[in-house]
Amino acid sequence: MTNNNTYDIVVVGAGLGGLLSAVILAKEGMKVCVIEKDKQVGGCLQTFSVEKKVFDSCVHYIGGLGEGHTLNRIFSYAGIMDKLQLNSYDVNAFDKIAFGNTTTEYPLAQGLHNFTEQLLPYFPKEQKAIEEYIRLVTKTGDHFPLYRLRKGDANEKAAVSGWELTETIRKITDNQLLQNVLTGNNMLYAGAPGKTPFYLHALVTESYIHSSHKVVPGSSQISKFLWQELQAHGGDVLRNTAVTQLVEENGTLSYALTSNNERIYGKQFIANIHPEALLSIIDSKQIRPAYRNRINNLQQTISSFMLNLVLKPGTVPMQHHNLYWNATNNVWDAVNYSVNDWPANYTLFYTQDKNNPDYAESLSILCYMHYDEVAQWEQTINRTGDVHDRGADYDEFKMQKSEQLLQKVYERLPVLKGNIIAQKAATPLTYRDYTSTPTGALYGILKDVNKPSETTIATRTKIPNLLLTGQNVNLHGVLGVSITAVATSAELIGMDHILDKIKG
Repeated sequence: MTNNNTYDIVVVGAGLGGLLSAVILAKEGMKVCVIEKDKQVGGCLQTFSVEKKVFDSCVHYIGGLGEGHTLNRIFSYAGIMDKLQLNSYDVNAFDKIAFGNTTTEYPLAQGLHNFTEQLLPYFPKEQKAIEEYIRLVTKTGDHFPLYRLRKGDANEKAAVSGWELTETIRKITDNQLLQNVLTGNNMLYAGAPGKTPFYLHALVTESYIHSSHKVVPGSSQISKFLWQELQAHGGDVLRNTAVTQLVEENGTLSYALTSNNERIYGKQFIANIHPEALLSIIDSKQIRPAYRNRINNLQQTISSFMLNLVLKPGTVPMQHHNLYWNATNNVWDAVNYSVNDWPANYTLFYTQDKNNPDYAESLSILCYMHYDEVAQWEQTINRTGDVHDRGADYDEFKMQKSEQLLQKVYERLPVLKGNIIAQKAATPLTYRDYTSTPTGALYGILKDVNKPSETTIATRTKIPNLLLTGQNVNLHGVLGVSITAVATSAELIGMDHILDKIKG
């Protein structure tokens, strides 16, 4: 590529939002270039292998991919839906919720009516409350037009955006156990009591109630097929290439300067990176100091520790649901755990052995971890393409935490003991290095119902030819990021036009 090569669209960051925006715009005949600092594209869709078994780094299952559902229609339009191999979760329990030492596991089921039916035996006096919960979840979705693939205005969202999650659930039922079951899988959005809006919970949860699937052999298939689709429409992807600066000339961005001193010129730029990371590579008077201060001081969602296990064949029975365990009866305790009480929660994700389908070939365990626990090693970087050893004390920390977590999981899953062939752990630093989110935040900026304008990031910026996309804009998750990519692209090609295309 020559230095004066100019594109219609330059996308910084090849996460889902960047790739999907790129595909949408390339399909409209635009010349698109995506620049990615990592070897692997996909951002949170990245996968890796241990003992030749594929593991997801972040996205272990996806909601809304069922026939006719919103994400299915967006992916169909993008040209990748028919290429994805999906395994469906148990229709009567995509997730199960457990507490402390009690053996009961409460099912969260697919299908709006079925959701109520499966919970009723555990809460026979709460039928009205569960039905009201489903009604409110659906009503909230109806107030977010793009989630229904239609145009709307901000007033629709405003009607439900001010509801705080825990307070809204309390109004539905005074049964504290049911309250905690309904929010028991809050690791899907890393909610914080008194701050998280109900719509965040509702939109995420509704997608899984509609349909729950695992992408086989891993979520990186999504980014792989989007990359292929982009290339088919003449787009370029530059990997192992960090953008060190977005250079402004005469009030608009002119080019992206890369780590190998190359200039990638563009008419329009789309940033698919954390806003804090974006501000570090832009020097523009159009971005005021007050905005920089606001972004740099926003609270991030909590990070996590992940332990990935390769299992002895034919030993651990396959489960077609995920298990969310909380140490106490109050699921919100986990996000504010003290170090002495770790792990305060965990989630189990099973992967099926295709040669022996009754059994799992691997297991991923995810639990909250504060960035403070690894802050002493924050000056180190270790990722593919930029490999460094963080030191023996860091390795010792990971081993100790892995053993601590395993001992807790053995209490509920004793069959696991003695049946682990290999294991690999990841900490908040791993998430930070691979996703470029400050403090390895699971879902970027924490949405705060008390500070809606401060914690909501718009697709447009003060720089006329710079748009934003990704999990910090609107909503995180595969569905949320895909809808944001539609909104970002619509700024350039029109919302009516793109919705007509998606609805076919």
